[in-house]
Amino acid sequence: MNAPRSASSAPGAGPARIGPLLRLAQRRAARTFAEALRPLGIEGRHYGVLLNLARHGALSQRRLIDLTGSDKSSMVRTVDDLEARGLAVRRPSPADRRAHAVELTEQGRALFAEASRIADEVGARLLDCLEEDDQELLCALLERFGRAPET
Repeated sequence: MNAPRSASSAPGAGPARIGPLLRLAQRRAARTFAEALRPLGIEGRHYGVLLNLARHGALSQRRLIDLTGSDKSSMVRTVDDLEARGLAVRRPSPADRRAHAVELTEQGRALFAEASRIADEVGARLLDCLEEDDQELLCALLERFGRAPET
């Protein structure tokens, strides 16, 4: 007869659960955010690009790929969507004649301001299940986790 497993040696316990837990949290957050953005006619991928353009100014698609964790074909599609809506524009890059820089339009800045307000509301709602100190701790830990070097 096998001895009962301790909680830490049970399948899916301990460090092995980090991936599934992060996936569940990401799915909940993405679903809630997507629903809240729907009236603006954008998705989370659009918001990510708008956010980075608002933070950094005009950026190459390569830099946007790096900042958002996207792939090339997805980024092209996202920037195409933003251009079609008049929210961003591609212009020749002053730093590299072979590249284009993506930048926000005035309409893009206005929509981003509204989307940011929604993002703040959604974030507060998602974190509402935690005490304020735990909210700060979770965000700090996720920032540290996201910046940690891969091994």
